Amino acid sequence: MGGVIARVRGRQVTRRGFLAGAAGLGAAMAAAAATRARAEPAASHPPLGAFVTVEGLRIHYVSEGEGPPVVLLHGASGNLRDFTFSLTGRLAAMGMRAVAFDRPGLGWSDRPAERGWDPAVQARVLRAASAALGVEGPVVVGHSWGGAAAMAWAVDAPESLRGVLSVSGATYPWGTGVGALYQLAATDALGWAVSGAARLWYGSGDPRELLGGIFEPNAVPPGYADYVGVPLALRSDAFRNNAEDLTHLDAALAAQAPRYRGLKVPVEAVHGLADETVWASVHSEPLTSDVAHGRLTLLEGVGHMPHHVREDAVTAAVARLAGR
Repeated sequence: MGGVIARVRGRQVTRRGFLAGAAGLGAAMAAAAATRARAEPAASHPPLGAFVTVEGLRIHYVSEGEGPPVVLLHGASGNLRDFTFSLTGRLAAMGMRAVAFDRPGLGWSDRPAERGWDPAVQARVLRAASAALGVEGPVVVGHSWGGAAAMAWAVDAPESLRGVLSVSGATYPWGTGVGALYQLAATDALGWAVSGAARLWYGSGDPRELLGGIFEPNAVPPGYADYVGVPLALRSDAFRNNAEDLTHLDAALAAQAPRYRGLKVPVEAVHGLADETVWASVHSEPLTSDVAHGRLTLLEGVGHMPHHVREDAVTAAVARLAGR
């Protein structure tokens, strides 16, 4: 979903106030919150697909269609339901095989114990998962945080893919880091308590409110809020994993971005000009200039979710990269 939980409106939480609340929970209450948080999504938003095991990790995926393969990597706070809501079916109808993954530590996928927040580590795991499923030479699509993982895949194993599509992708360092809540949730000392408290705090809200900021200025599609599984992101383990992903991303991209220059893998970017979560001028514009074969599609009046608002522009870019 690309930072959904970071864009809640109407609830301002100070670092001091939230820290006090998290400490007040105590270890037992945080553990109870984590147990409830895992049980509830299992009932309301169970795994949609199957699991493949790589590196000792169970990775959740959905595969639809036959034809040239397309691998889909979701954004922060998200899961593969963001793609199966519509996009995977559309790609399958166009004669392609769409394989959507839950990124490691989110949705229903396990997370590596070491550097699970690293886009390169996540790309390595998902590259292995794709190979185990018989996926060869895919177009790799990354939305928001998933754009970082897609580009990590490209720079580390360019021979293994056909092309990359960054959809509102975070691909360059932006220099300002993330908010105090995520920084606290990512710490060893307070991470579980803060994440458990965050689950209780945000879990009482309306999913449409949580999603509204990330879609703006566009409307949330009918049925999306109930389908996508916001409770999956509010489990204590997923919240903390997501916080780690976000907290470390700027530094990871500072190391990764210099490797884009001269990359010969075809790279397209689709980005809304009204996106105030990930700025096109900071990410997609330099990306498509730095690589050897880049193409940029900018969309007027579109925010952070063009794969829902302008699905036609996204599928057209996938088709070009896949040679369809």
